[in-house]
Amino acid sequence: MLLWLYWLKEGLLFKMGNLQENINFFNKIARYYDKGIFGIWLNRILIKLLKEIEIKENSIILDVGCGTGNFLKILSKNKTLILCGLDISPKMIKIAKKKLGKKANLKLMPIENLRDKNKFNYIFSTEAFHHYSNQKKAMRNFYYALKKNGRLIIVDLSFGRILNWIFHKIEPGNSGMNSRRDFYRLLKKYGFRNIQQKRLSLVTIMTLGEKTETKTFKYLNK
Repeated sequence: MLLWLYWLKEGLLFKMGNLQENINFFNKIARYYDKGIFGIWLNRILIKLLKEIEIKENSIILDVGCGTGNFLKILSKNKTLILCGLDISPKMIKIAKKKLGKKANLKLMPIENLRDKNKFNYIFSTEAFHHYSNQKKAMRNFYYALKKNGRLIIVDLSFGRILNWIFHKIEPGNSGMNSRRDFYRLLKKYGFRNIQQKRLSLVTIMTLGEKTETKTFKYLNK
């Protein structure tokens, strides 16, 4: 939302419908992503998030939609962690690699193409879920990629039903907004348990779920 002024300036405030258009959009805003009000706001959200999550030593962590690497940079202060990141934007990944060097393994890949199984202790998705091309496939891949007792943490915007609908219609690349209740139901449907939720800001909701067992759900293959 805080990028709307930039979108208006650049003539980008229209609906984008596929992965390549999303890539083009994020490539264009990459150099502005860390700057100004949006960068400050996002950094505050990340700090609040880490106060809510107790990350165990020697954990393997995946940041999906890692952008320019801000969250991974914060996590890299803990030298015991093995850090990985995914993003669809080459320019975002390029900036992230400059920040992180060898501190994280970064891949240019959409979450929908992830094939890892039982690998990660934690998967984070911060302000990215509403840009995934296929949210159901993303949830399936989250589940499979986590180890047993691994945790999925999704932080995303939610403005209420009406504003969510408007934002979905006008934001570039927005594949669909979810309410607090939507996220709870989504995690439960895809096999996550011990679900917790907390509002991190007026328009930001954290939803956390745990993979308590390893099994295949029929709907996960659809």
